[in-house]
Amino acid sequence: MSCQHEHEHSHGHDHDHDHGDHVPPIPTNESQSLRQYIDFSKVRGLNIAQPNEEIYQIFKSQEDKFSLKFKLTSDADSQLILNIPFIGFVKIFSVILRTNGNEDHCPRTIKVFKNANDIDFDSDKKPTFVINHPLIGVNDDEIDEEDKNENLFIEHYLPRSKFQSTTQLTLFFHDNWSDDEDEILKIYDIELRGQFTSPLSKDPIVTVYESAANPTDHKNILAQENKNQSSI
Repeated sequence: MSCQHEHEHSHGHDHDHDHGDHVPPIPTNESQSLRQYIDFSKVRGLNIAQPNEEIYQIFKSQEDKFSLKFKLTSDADSQLILNIPFIGFVKIFSVILRTNGNEDHCPRTIKVFKNANDIDFDSDKKPTFVINHPLIGVNDDEIDEEDKNENLFIEHYLPRSKFQSTTQLTLFFHDNWSDDEDEILKIYDIELRGQFTSPLSKDPIVTVYESAANPTDHKNILAQENKNQSSI
């Protein structure tokens, strides 16, 4: 997909991290993957080199997460936006990323939006949360399919109170570590962890209820019948 936007690159950081009392995050596990609840047919991206119908491959299974056969890359510069809808309501606990380790291709600031359908590169909407991604990842000159280094997967914990009843998650990869806007981002795996709570609401079902019989009505009918019979 070719990028047709001409947006202003503003690299001012608007961090919203809810440090609170520095309570350690609650650990997650593989069973909390939300992969099966992503609506892959509706996943869309902006300034992404791959066609929309191929983006689903970035959400790799646990068995394939080390594979480098597919990667998500930005198209024209160092920014990309990924819209991830779900088939129901979910609580999101964390975002796990495996990126490129080169400063030109590694994302640094990632703005996260909940249930926002109108995010583009000119949006001034405040993100629900901001992720600072470290300069850690796979290097282009050292790619090894046999490398099972779990430390190259970085888990970013989200404030759980802010990501309940989520039906869509938008990730805005805002810049890279080199601040070179002409370089492209390279992402090898994205995993979302959390909890599925309920399916999306469907059209209301209209039910016709038959009125219950009223004993008084029954007595009135019998009285009327008896009156008619006595008058014959």
